[in-house]
Amino acid sequence: MKVAHATLADINSQFTTAAVIAAFKPAATLVHTVVALSRQINHIVVVDDGSPASSTQIFAELEKAGAHVIHQGSNQGIGAALNAGVMLAEKSFHPDYFITLDQDSVLVDDYVRRAHQTLKEAAVAGVSVGFVCAASYSGHASPLWKNVDGFCQAFDPMQSGFFIPRQTISTVGRFAADFFIDGVDSDFTMRCRDAGLATIIGPGCTIEHDLGERGQAQLFGRKVRVLGRDIGFNYHSPSRVYYICRNGTALTKRYLRSNPGWVGRRLVEEAKAHLLRFLFSPNRVKLLTAAIAGLRDGFTGKSGRIPQPLEKRLS
Repeated sequence: MKVAHATLADINSQFTTAAVIAAFKPAATLVHTVVALSRQINHIVVVDDGSPASSTQIFAELEKAGAHVIHQGSNQGIGAALNAGVMLAEKSFHPDYFITLDQDSVLVDDYVRRAHQTLKEAAVAGVSVGFVCAASYSGHASPLWKNVDGFCQAFDPMQSGFFIPRQTISTVGRFAADFFIDGVDSDFTMRCRDAGLATIIGPGCTIEHDLGERGQAQLFGRKVRVLGRDIGFNYHSPSRVYYICRNGTALTKRYLRSNPGWVGRRLVEEAKAHLLRFLFSPNRVKLLTAAIAGLRDGFTGKSGRIPQPLEKRLS
């Protein structure tokens, strides 16, 4: 039996949604993404997070495609970019819901309808929801956390695809701009849970998303295999590793008391990722330097952009 997708006119009769997309040096494919989003989302805000002048034409094309573009002027990080977009959408459109997206994310055609249906079902069951998140990213299922009255919660979901009721922003506040990048979504998730709001997965809410650069583990020039499978790892630049370690430490300090199980599981997952990274990545000395600096700054409470002298050393 073929199921008809909801049209934007159908959606408009029920609620309004504003998409907020953080963009830095976006590819031209973002224009096609915005056109596709306009079929299921009322308002689209693209936040230019300090892109170079070479991106000017793409942002002009995004405006022609119907997006509202904000130019930050300088690179302020994912949290600040999302906050700027949410603030504009709140002031200009007063939407019922926000959906946050990365510039390289593409939603399934009926993502918004499915997310809203999940929220309605949760409301009937008496479950207070902070946001609905994606069920999978490029075919990789979102890891699960504790169920709430039969609704699956995501363990540590990516912010791309967060379908957020306006009331959630009023209750828990905006995104952690001081993290700059990495852990912004984790912090928002845990603030929702601390406020008694579930973070549930929307069945059928799938996203195609660039999962980043993958490295192949090699030893003495040969691929490392375990149980017949090649071992791969997510490669990140030294500066990115700094943010991962610094903000991960901040999250541990912030939520260890209220959510020790979640913190413990997150530490184990990060430890496994770091082990592979430090064993098999190029530039291991710089990666270790970045990790040590990030751990130190996380313990001492430093935030914001990576210190410029350190960023220069790691480049």
